[in-house]
Amino acid sequence: MFDFFKKKSPAPAPAPAPAPAAEAAPAVPQPLDGREGHVGAIESLTLDGTMYFFGFDFGSDLVLSPLIADIDLAARFASRHMAQRDGAHDEAYWRELAGYAVDGSELCTEAASRTFTTASLAQTAASLARVHREGLVEPGFAVGYHLRYLLGAAGGWQALEETDADDVDEWINVIGGNEPLAEGATLQEIAGRLQAHLNALVDAAPGNWSTKFAALKG
Repeated sequence: MFDFFKKKSPAPAPAPAPAPAAEAAPAVPQPLDGREGHVGAIESLTLDGTMYFFGFDFGSDLVLSPLIADIDLAARFASRHMAQRDGAHDEAYWRELAGYAVDGSELCTEAASRTFTTASLAQTAASLARVHREGLVEPGFAVGYHLRYLLGAAGGWQALEETDADDVDEWINVIGGNEPLAEGATLQEIAGRLQAHLNALVDAAPGNWSTKFAALKG
């Protein structure tokens, strides 16, 4: 009868909650078109407010990687697939170099020239379509050199071999009304040639370069 007063055994402690599964590290991208082991550096551009990093070989004028929004992943890519003149380096080394690309560039010193928006790309294509349709100049029209250079470098300069690109700057100036039309030429013809060149640049750019800049096509 006195069992009621006996000390009861404590209830077993609840099992600890399982630790949350660690998120898998993002996969390291592969180099563009097999551009493995190039000597280069990390550069950056900004598109629609997001900064993207990419490997670049200055000696060959080639973009080496897809556009990478994660600076640590860009450093990881470089540690696996790129080198410096003195050889390979670890991720920490490349992370420090990537930090310099946030505010500076060895390719283009003007931050505005390496900053783009999808809306402005689409406006370029729309302006060319209007010139092709109406045959009238488009005051203020421009297509930045650095954008054309980067797309060409990403595509291995294939677009220059496929289109007549020697007169691109002249075409841009004529469309913008800054240079006169050559005898026998029409604005419609020039607008068509320039759009074909821009299309070729985007189409030749591998990986996400072509999708990120698809709005430039017309």
